[in-house]
Amino acid sequence: MRKLAVLIGFCLACLGPPARADDWVRPEPTSFHARGFSYVAEIFPPHSRQNAGDKPLCYFYELGYPGIEWRVDAHLRWKAPLVNDPMPYQALVSQRGYLVTLNDHGRVGYQNAVTIYDRGGKLVKSFALEDLLPANEISLNENESKVPISSSSRWWNRGAKYFFLDEPARLYVIVSWGSVLEFFLDSGKTSYGAIARYRDVAELLGKPFADEETEAWRTSLRFSSITDVLAAKENGR
Repeated sequence: MRKLAVLIGFCLACLGPPARADDWVRPEPTSFHARGFSYVAEIFPPHSRQNAGDKPLCYFYELGYPGIEWRVDAHLRWKAPLVNDPMPYQALVSQRGYLVTLNDHGRVGYQNAVTIYDRGGKLVKSFALEDLLPANEISLNENESKVPISSSSRWWNRGAKYFFLDEPARLYVIVSWGSVLEFFLDSGKTSYGAIARYRDVAELLGKPFADEETEAWRTSLRFSSITDVLAAKENGR
């Protein structure tokens, strides 16, 4: 028995440290919004309420300011399926109406690590993580990789900062080790490098509360949504 235990221990040592386990729950309807709630993306997973299809479905709204009666006017800008499988894990919404999804729910840092949609909901481009970062920075050996690795995911954007800029429309992602990803939102052109290479980013990081900074602001739609309310009104309920 003792020899068997030694043998098992030796085999585990040869295999290296185990990847950290992940717990994933079934995806549920979720919304993401721009700073100030000027735009809201409501996303419903496949075969859920408001979505009978096989892909996640996004309803993208522009919100007007409350009127005299403090009722928010929600206008549906576009409605379209998304490429993520089965749902985006996170999403960013710009104040000009661009949607950028980050990773797939249940498998972060593989396909669809970053996916860009234009102001009309048209897919601009989707990137796998290998399209964005050098291979040596996402090594499968956790001790060498800059990206934290778990049993299901490569958490490349954990601790990242995000900035939307205009003229031209761009997204900057500053990853935790200090490098920068630049995305041109209309063309999908991208680049990667040190902060010093991107003058706009260096200036933004010097501002304590930059209006251009954004986050993946998430709201659960487990019980209700703008889409549900508008559907009920349309059906006369």
